[in-house]
Amino acid sequence: MFAWLLHKLKGDKVIWITVILLSLISLLAVYSSSSALAYRVHGGNAGFYLMKHGVLLLIGFVVMFAVHLLDYRVFARFTNVLLFITIGLLLYTIANGSQINEAARWIKVFGLTFEPSDFAKITLMIYLAKLLTQRQDVIKDFTDGFLPALFWVIVLCGLIAPTNLSTAILLFLASLMVMFIAGVDLKFLGVLVLVAMMGLVILVNTAERSSTWKTRWNDYVLRITDDTYKGEAQTVQANVALSTGGLIGKGMGKSSQRNVLPLAHADYIFAIIVEEYGLVGGLVIIAIYLVILFRSVMIATVSKTFGALTAAGLAFILVLQAMMNLGVTVGLLPITGLTLPLVSMGGTSIVMTGLSLGIILSVSREALNKKSGAQEFDPKKPNFFNRNNPNTPKAKPAMARA
Repeated sequence: MFAWLLHKLKGDKVIWITVILLSLISLLAVYSSSSALAYRVHGGNAGFYLMKHGVLLLIGFVVMFAVHLLDYRVFARFTNVLLFITIGLLLYTIANGSQINEAARWIKVFGLTFEPSDFAKITLMIYLAKLLTQRQDVIKDFTDGFLPALFWVIVLCGLIAPTNLSTAILLFLASLMVMFIAGVDLKFLGVLVLVAMMGLVILVNTAERSSTWKTRWNDYVLRITDDTYKGEAQTVQANVALSTGGLIGKGMGKSSQRNVLPLAHADYIFAIIVEEYGLVGGLVIIAIYLVILFRSVMIATVSKTFGALTAAGLAFILVLQAMMNLGVTVGLLPITGLTLPLVSMGGTSIVMTGLSLGIILSVSREALNKKSGAQEFDPKKPNFFNRNNPNTPKAKPAMARA
């Protein structure tokens, strides 16, 4: 059955296998970690959150499957519209965002909560890929090659930051990596970092959530400088879960910290995984994300410019978010509020992760098929989306740096 399913799936089979494996791990982890929440909210019905999470994973899988059958280049056609829709959603979130867990970063759509910043990650990566592809001939020029990219990175990250600083930082880092791959001059990227640091200083001292950010930063500094300081409750309980897991863990469903660890099913689900499955289980999770990154970058090296930048950018966001979540859980980073992609319980994150992986798999499908008529994005050709057009010239290799 599994072999038959893999045969029907297109694109990189290794990515498909890792995604399926991660989803199965996620079901077990959410079922175990949400038991305390189920007891408080649903009278002990632990199956409620398992069913809810399973449905969300199924939706994410359907989205991923449907998108991976599309020609990824079609997203270039609508990227301008998506960009302005995203900006509108982010502005609405700032003005009327719904508050969950002390953060107003969600909006309600037909009674369901939606996090626009998750959508913004995908939009910016696609737009940057298109923009940088269009400007390959002037990529080393500050005004024509770098400034347009700088503008949109600042706009979207700036709109996300007031309500979700950690996601803004994540998106900024991924944008830097994409621009580096595209061939942007390093001194220009240094300018971008400088602008971001100045914006961060201003934001931390003026934003509504500035007190929360300062508290988290002070907690982090004290944890690494003061041996007598234990840290905030979730950090302490996460450390207990990590330290008691040992090499192979306590066993499936035998976590004790799930009953006291805040957000055990979301931000700190990795701690529960390590407690139940030990260091071995934690290393498996890390290895899965690294495999996804490696396979995505490998796809980019054999694809052409637009596909390469899009796949690389989306993979960077996925894996960077995972590494930041793990860094918070083990105490290497300040508390961020970022979930573990495709593992933590959550609606918008799972669906948007499915969309991102679907695009990556679409790029891999095109690269593996090696169809003679498939050509890369050329903004000078109005009939670019006609894949049977024999006059469309081949693009320059994406990953080569000048």
